[in-house]
Amino acid sequence: MKIVLRTLATVCAAIALSACTPAPAEVPSEASSEERGPVVFAAASLTDVLGEIGDLYEAAGNPAPRFSFAASSALARQVEQGAEADVFFSADEDWMDYLTDRNLIDPTTRRAVLTNTLVLAAPAKAPFQLDIVPGMDLAGALKGGRLSLADPNSVPAGKYARAALEQLGVWASVEASVVRAENVRAALRFIETGDAAAGIVYGTDAKAAARNVIVVGTFPEGSHTLISYPAAVLAGKASGPGQSFLDFLNEDAARRVFAQAGFGAAP
Repeated sequence: MKIVLRTLATVCAAIALSACTPAPAEVPSEASSEERGPVVFAAASLTDVLGEIGDLYEAAGNPAPRFSFAASSALARQVEQGAEADVFFSADEDWMDYLTDRNLIDPTTRRAVLTNTLVLAAPAKAPFQLDIVPGMDLAGALKGGRLSLADPNSVPAGKYARAALEQLGVWASVEASVVRAENVRAALRFIETGDAAAGIVYGTDAKAAARNVIVVGTFPEGSHTLISYPAAVLAGKASGPGQSFLDFLNEDAARRVFAQAGFGAAP
């Protein structure tokens, strides 16, 4: 059974009305590290697929993994501030580099695991047609509505999206219409609810929400850098359960789950 970790901020928000102060999370001792499941900090776009893989990992006789899903940027900063985790699974190489530069991951364990695509999506109840080409009239297609993106200043999905729009020469025309979400799944929800006329998310996110969103088009690979998902064991956790989980991501069973969700294998 998969378990989702909540950050302290989320817990505080959930119990604010009770005016209670939560006790600090118990940190597993080194002596019990092999008996507990790995704590995995993973990009929000991996929520569904890692939940399924976590079940497979446990069914294979391993301790149940515990996941914390958020923007890669937010998770990297939590690691930097001392948050306890065994594995960091990022939606881009930049945030993995960020932790590498600060000696916070074990560089010998770092590996590129997955790739993804970037799509323009619209609410299923309000679709439109638009060719994803240089100079496209995205602003006109929005018809005064909002364009939902993960925060392009820090979150990988938003950074890829802005890069693609700049490459195609249309960022300036839509920047004022952008609603910035804390992560790509939050950006997806704006599209699903119709609060945004369109949004740019990963192809896997659009597939997961296929009942509520429609893909208008896929951004060409040359319009942005390769969408790469690296994973690594955190520094000082080599003797913990993280390496076992990292190895499991390359097992055939995990690879099938990734492929079914629409992820590509890293080159």
